[in-house]
Amino acid sequence: METIAARALAARKYAKMTQKQAEAASGVKQSNISKIERGDTGRSMGLLALARAYRVDPNWLDTGDGPAPWDPVQQRPARDTANEPPGPYRVTRTPPPIPSFSPGTPGTVPLIAWADATSWNKGGRAPVESERWIPCVAHHSPGNTYALRVRGDSMTAPTGSMKSYPAESIIFVDTLRTTPEDGERIIARLESSNEITFKVFKEEDGRRWLLPLNPGHEPIRAPFTVLGTVIGKWEDED
Repeated sequence: METIAARALAARKYAKMTQKQAEAASGVKQSNISKIERGDTGRSMGLLALARAYRVDPNWLDTGDGPAPWDPVQQRPARDTANEPPGPYRVTRTPPPIPSFSPGTPGTVPLIAWADATSWNKGGRAPVESERWIPCVAHHSPGNTYALRVRGDSMTAPTGSMKSYPAESIIFVDTLRTTPEDGERIIARLESSNEITFKVFKEEDGRRWLLPLNPGHEPIRAPFTVLGTVIGKWEDED
């Protein structure tokens, strides 16, 4: 490919991004991306940011020298991977049906509604109703951990190679862990709508986004606030 414009367009298409998605991933304005792809501009300060977003060799994008993104030596892991870092995470089989304990029983946490996650206070002092108190499967921060019942299928993994969270399974959320590592599962509040969501936390080059495990759902790149990190779950026998 002889021109920057042709390489930029091909790289974006190969990365399976729209111009709007490329803007969100790179910080380069969509209007500038369009100009680059039309050949209306020469070398741009945005090329390096686009190369990072597309995961291509910046020298190839700028000059045509070096491997193209589709060359075997250039292929890299996708940015949207859900690898889980090592951490204090536990999975256990479902206890007897509807276990229930008195509020505040040592080792137990409240099973709360999704809407109440926004009003949860550090120390669990917020006026939150709980369905019941249940044993927490992992080491957790007492008074700062709650349980949620998973909704929908966005966190149902397509294969058995990673933990899956089907609807109605129960997850445990430590609200003191609000600085997760890349790949950890979190509860977050979307700043634009106050919606509470359960997703994989992703971070790269200072950019943060939320990734579903189910490929039928789109990543969320809108601003969000981390409310807590998932430290374990109850797993059905099947």
